[in-house]
Amino acid sequence: MLRLWCSILIFCILCLFSVKKSNAQDAPVYEQYVFDNTLLNPAFTGLVDIIQVKAAHRQQWIGYGPRNAPSTTFLMFRSRIKDRDGGLGGFLYTDRNGVNSQTGLQVNGSFQFLMRTKRKTRTVLSFGFGATVFMHTYDESNFDTDIYDPIVNYSKKNYFGYDANFGVLLTHGGLIAGVSFNNMLQWTCPVYNLELERSPSVNMNVHVGKTFWLMAGMQLCPLFIYKTNMKNLNQIDLGIRIKFLSGNKIRTIYTKDENEFVIGLTYKHTLDVGNVSPLSISPMVGFVMKGISVSYLCDLGLTGLQRYNYGTHQIALGFRLYRDKFTTLEKHNVASMVYDF
Repeated sequence: MLRLWCSILIFCILCLFSVKKSNAQDAPVYEQYVFDNTLLNPAFTGLVDIIQVKAAHRQQWIGYGPRNAPSTTFLMFRSRIKDRDGGLGGFLYTDRNGVNSQTGLQVNGSFQFLMRTKRKTRTVLSFGFGATVFMHTYDESNFDTDIYDPIVNYSKKNYFGYDANFGVLLTHGGLIAGVSFNNMLQWTCPVYNLELERSPSVNMNVHVGKTFWLMAGMQLCPLFIYKTNMKNLNQIDLGIRIKFLSGNKIRTIYTKDENEFVIGLTYKHTLDVGNVSPLSISPMVGFVMKGISVSYLCDLGLTGLQRYNYGTHQIALGFRLYRDKFTTLEKHNVASMVYDF
């Protein structure tokens, strides 16, 4: 019991220390975490003893216009390091939003500490780090030259950028609690005039989730996320999923079922200063069969912009490779992760 309370105390101290250092945050955090929790927190990397590859595409504001609607494409990988208390992973991505686009690579690493163990419950503290390099493109070459604008030079410019992420995650039985930070190096594109544009800053999000067994073969997985820039930009996400498990039991570091069917719903609400209002509601559905996963999410806006588009749509395809279906449960028998899909 003493080790459990020590681990919780260490976790709380890290969170408080991080909040004090994050006093200049403005930029939004990753929004594509729904299909891969390492986008939420790099400390998830390697926490599950599987090798996973996944491709995901998010097309925002369908019907708004192919040249204007943002889109993001990911190719993700993560794996636990064999016979080690840690993991490696990362993703390639391309993000397009108007005249701005980015193509980059993020590499994640993590390591875990077993804080407390019982027959069916383990307490694990995980630390994760991410390093990102990317090419930022600012393209004005398609602007209408018939309309004169003195600040537009109708050119296409490329800039090399970099970033770093950090996260801490505590798991105990079916409970998870974590805090993560991105944009820690606060890289600024040289094309922007910082006297007119908002300067970049670190972003923090705090997340808490729990896995409940409703009955044999059925789980309820709620997740709460609070995102903040410690100034005037704040947001909460409330998610809930129901998992239906079937098929042969797979014995990895913890017991996994061979097949899964998942339905879920995520609600997002902004708490920005002067603009407290609902943002979106996102139903999703997915399944895993024989290691192959397919997921779909539809993001329906709750603002006035929804009248001009048919929502945001996201799909993910992937596969899981289990190293050994017959290994016994060992020290990292952690809870099934919320959003481990």
